[in-house]
This record gives sequence, C-alpha cells and structure tokens, in this order.
Amino acid sequence: MKKKKKLRLKRPFQLILAALLFLLAFSFFQLIKNQFKQENKLVSTQVLNYEDLMLKYARENDIEEYLGLLQAMMMQESGGQENDPMQSSECEFNTQFEKKPNAISDPEYSIQVGIRYFAKCLEKANVSSLKDEKGIFLALQSYNYGIGYMNYVEQTDKQYTYQNAIDFSEKCKKDYNVSVYGDSKYVYHVLRYYEDTTLVDDWLELYR
Repeated sequence: MKKKKKLRLKRPFQLILAALLFLLAFSFFQLIKNQFKQENKLVSTQVLNYEDLMLKYARENDIEEYLGLLQAMMMQESGGQENDPMQSSECEFNTQFEKKPNAISDPEYSIQVGIRYFAKCLEKANVSSLKDEKGIFLALQSYNYGIGYMNYVEQTDKQYTYQNAIDFSEKCKKDYNVSVYGDSKYVYHVLRYYEDTTLVDDWLELYR
C-alpha cells in the first residue's frame, strides 16, 4: 500500500505567502494606528510633527478621539515651537521641572504632562464625547486656568460661560495681586484651530 505524499509548499511560494501575510498585518496595524489621525490644515507643520507622540499619550489616557482638539490646543499654546509645546510646566503632573512658565525643556515630557492634565479636565467636566460642547468648553478653560476654575463654576453658574471665565480671571487678579491671570477667551482661541468649525461657530453664537 502506497503511503500518501504530504503536500509540501515549494519554498518560493512559502516566501510569497509569508510576505503577503506580513503586508496584511502591517496594513491592519497602520489602519488602527491612523484611525484618529487628522490632516488639520489650521495648525502648523511643527504641531503636526508631534502627531505620533500626541496620539501615543492620548491613547495612554483614553482620549485619542480628542487628538484634533489637542493639536488645536498646542497651536494656541506654542504653535508647536520651543521645548514646552503644551505649556504644561505649571501643571500638577510636572514632577521633573520647576513649576514656572517654560520650565520644561523636554518637548515629549511637555506633551505627556499636558495631555494627562487635559484628560483630568475632561473627566472632571464629565465630558463623554466631542458632542458635549459645554463640557468641552469647561475642560478647555480649566486647562488654562486650572481645576480651581471648575470649583468656581460649580459654585456659580454650574456650567461654563464666557462671563464666568472673565469673572474668575478678575477674581484671581485681585486674590493674587497680579495684572494678568490666564486667558478668559482661551476656549475661542483654541477652537479657531479646530478643523470642525461647529464648535467655534457655536461659541461665537453664544458669546460673541
């Protein structure tokens, strides 16, 4: 009785099959990797150059869908230039450098700290999606002013308004005896660089 011959793939065919499988796996990985990437023409090349790093830390904090918003924030903060592109030196999560403006000298660390802090702002503002406009406005202004602004809002209007952003700044200027405290128009200034113009249009409709 003859033994059945085992079906053996010829080596060239094996190599071609392996290459095809590799290409399929690589394409799938790139698809997942680029799922939240956006070509935002409103931000600078310098900001776009940080896209991979920003996506990395956004994923670590489960806020990758806010990548476009983070890019707009970086554009407002620094245009993607200098060593502290997210201007996060004064943030509570900065433990490696002094807590004073532009103290961070490592752009990646600035991004790591800034994104972690914005994730906290989103969480405390109970933002569940980009459709939650008032929550987004509150989280953005809190990134600029600090979490203390959220406490102030809770005691006053219960939600972000441009007027209470102005009032909080005036209060802090008196409390700390300074001539400038934050940017009361920070939400608008960020949203100018956000490609989905719905948010900035709605802000202007409410507060122009």
